[in-house]
Amino acid sequence: MIDTGTLVDNRYKVISRLGTGGMADVFLAEDQQLGRKVALKLLHRRFAEEPGFVERFRREAQAAAGLQHPNVVSVYDRGAYDGTYYIAMEYLPGRNLKQLIREEAPLDPVRSIDITIQILKAARFAHRRGVIHRDLKPHNVIIDDSDNAKVTDFGIARAGASDMTETGSIMGTAQYLSPEQAQGHAVSASSDLYSIAVVLYELLTGRVPFDADAAVTIALKHVSEVPATPTAINPKIPPELEAVVMWGLNKSAADRPRDADDFIAALESA
Repeated sequence: MIDTGTLVDNRYKVISRLGTGGMADVFLAEDQQLGRKVALKLLHRRFAEEPGFVERFRREAQAAAGLQHPNVVSVYDRGAYDGTYYIAMEYLPGRNLKQLIREEAPLDPVRSIDITIQILKAARFAHRRGVIHRDLKPHNVIIDDSDNAKVTDFGIARAGASDMTETGSIMGTAQYLSPEQAQGHAVSASSDLYSIAVVLYELLTGRVPFDADAAVTIALKHVSEVPATPTAINPKIPPELEAVVMWGLNKSAADRPRDADDFIAALESA
């Protein structure tokens, strides 16, 4: 267990715990070399003992470190500490999008579009560099007081997304999982677009398209059920916007927007 004041890798002094997830604990720390605050993500030890997992984690962290974009949380550093591995990332004060949804949804359509386009710009940037997020959900989007959005955990999700046994983390993830991921098929950029369509649906209605008590049940719904139309939940949503949401939620990747640009253009015209 890491306590306040712990010095990680002779560089990062832990200030407080920010949160915990299925794969890692996240701490607020101060970089003693550069005098800036960072979000320090420490991999759970049980994963650190699996060589294949660690190799993926390292590779993905390296890919994520190459993504410099206004809508992507920057990865600064990675290393080993006390029998496990860490990633040092840009620290952003603010809430995650899930907190905003809980407190304020349903959001105004224009505001929903604005936030979604920022997430799509982050995805577009990563996709062009061959990085697929695989776990896009509101918990992975940090939002400030001016509604500026930044996506975190690009590519890193790959190391843990296939672990369907993690009840807590997969539960949060299952609601945003594309049908192909739910079936264990290959993941593409289009899988991220599906997840972003789920986020947009939730921004507009305050609900996810599919929910259930068990992650497996939710996953099956993504594969075989048609979601309720957003206007059935919130009649104030313009029909043009609803059409774009439903386009993004198509079961088949071939029937969704071709890429993030396609999705952005449709939202801008809606």
